[in-house]
Amino acid sequence: MTELREAPVHRGRHRATFLAAVVIALVAIAAAAVLWLTGARLFVVETPSMAEAAPVGSLVATEPRHHYDVGDIVTYTQNDRTITHRIVEADGNVFHTRGDLNGAADPWDVHPGQIIGSAVFIAPGLGFVLKALPWMLLGAIVVEALARVRYHRRNWVWGVRLNGWALVVTALTLWLRPWFNMVLLDFRADDSGTGALMHVVNTGILPILVDTARLVSGQQATVLSTHQLTSGAYALTPIPDPDLPTRILLILLCLLPFIGSLLVREPDAVPDGGVRVRPDRRARTILLPLAILTVLAVVALTSISSTHATFAASITNGSDAAGAMNQNCRFAITRMASTNPSDLYAAYAISGTSSTSETDISGNGLTGTWKKPPTTSTSVGCRHDSPARSVTFDGSQCLYVPGLRDPQTFSIEAWFSTTTAPNGKIVGFGTDPAPEQENHWDRHIYIDSTGRLVYGNFPDAFALIATPAGVNYADGKWHAVVGTLSSSGMQFYVDGTLVGTDGATRAQYYDGYWKFGCGKTDFWMSQTAPSNSAPSYFTGQIQYGAIYNRPLTAAEVKNHWLSGTW
Repeated sequence: MTELREAPVHRGRHRATFLAAVVIALVAIAAAAVLWLTGARLFVVETPSMAEAAPVGSLVATEPRHHYDVGDIVTYTQNDRTITHRIVEADGNVFHTRGDLNGAADPWDVHPGQIIGSAVFIAPGLGFVLKALPWMLLGAIVVEALARVRYHRRNWVWGVRLNGWALVVTALTLWLRPWFNMVLLDFRADDSGTGALMHVVNTGILPILVDTARLVSGQQATVLSTHQLTSGAYALTPIPDPDLPTRILLILLCLLPFIGSLLVREPDAVPDGGVRVRPDRRARTILLPLAILTVLAVVALTSISSTHATFAASITNGSDAAGAMNQNCRFAITRMASTNPSDLYAAYAISGTSSTSETDISGNGLTGTWKKPPTTSTSVGCRHDSPARSVTFDGSQCLYVPGLRDPQTFSIEAWFSTTTAPNGKIVGFGTDPAPEQENHWDRHIYIDSTGRLVYGNFPDAFALIATPAGVNYADGKWHAVVGTLSSSGMQFYVDGTLVGTDGATRAQYYDGYWKFGCGKTDFWMSQTAPSNSAPSYFTGQIQYGAIYNRPLTAAEVKNHWLSGTW
């Protein structure tokens, strides 16, 4: 049998291909020049913080402006990172931003010099294309090089091209996951203890079904999972849920290589000797069942659970870590006791469930005692806890803990809100439950007359750490404080961030009581800001307080802060 060869490609085709490449290059250069001269920039959204306004994979075009307003979506730089968030507050030339998905504003000021521009165009899904283009070009070059190995055989050339391009697109799809994808943002145990509440967001282009919630691109939901694995983790499996036209389109796209293979034919030719070669139709016999299997596979993948998109939330795992954060305050505190019971001395939700006492949620049975029946408030710092309630300290209230012998290694922690400065102790230690009966007092956190937070111990001298001057924490907002003492010294954290350290390695020697909302501050108040007032009681709201038998790590403190604010 004589091998049939395709006639050489006409020079005009080469010339047209070259001309098209030149035109594409010139258009790309012109577009880049226009973007540069106008200050416009293009960005691809990598994280889901902007929810449906700019889902993951969106292409964001920005341009600089002379003035930015609340509500604008802006792209700016912060510590070598490029962030696209919405302006939620403007104070002169200082802006505060927040992602639409985030529960709190970003913890930094944004100045006009940091802003690259305001979003003028957001195209969901187009960012995936932009990210894939360089790799698609590289893949096309490799595929074309392989096809040219036997360029004189049309079946070979187009077989390699069609299957090679399909392989490149498939690999990029598996890497970028543009169609169906879900991200588990955080999780916590549900209040009944029967499952895990998972906070998820759809980061793919097409809709997914998560339990009974249908999520479009960028949409979030909190879903209860009661399906527990043998490892103790709770599993959640999303299901692709595109509409019927989209399913049909996906099937057709997957069949393109097969359809193309069926259309490619060798040119009719008569070999030497005048005998026409009968076309070999065996390939079609193989392609037909493959096409049927492809249709069935696409239908299954767009209708049945995908094991690649299964997420598990373990609420029984080990040590506290910022990487496994964002449950709720109760869970963040008590999980430490479940891991190592000796770490936690006592902990309280401070929600006023009883008129005389407060249950110790650490499991150690150290029930706290109220000085008088508590008054509750619906204002809370730990937003995801139940009951959503704090206790109002009116300047005469106190919660004290059974006595303890001379603690020298510890951490104290509490959430508070107040508009009063100076103010009494948020948490502290003293020789008697009643402040007026105290002979010694230290190991405490309070607010001075300028609104600064102060953490102090008394190793025969005043050892204290105060927050920087000019920041008033008596601002009516909720804040979390943690003070630690150990052989490594003192550390003071506010809202999950370390604000200061001191070399003192011990406190004053005496036996006493841990207390929330009361205790003497005599002589201490004047150490950071001169004041004639030394209140013995706190005025404001307190929620969740705990005493630990060791210093918390920075990661644990951050985790506890995020557990209340996510």
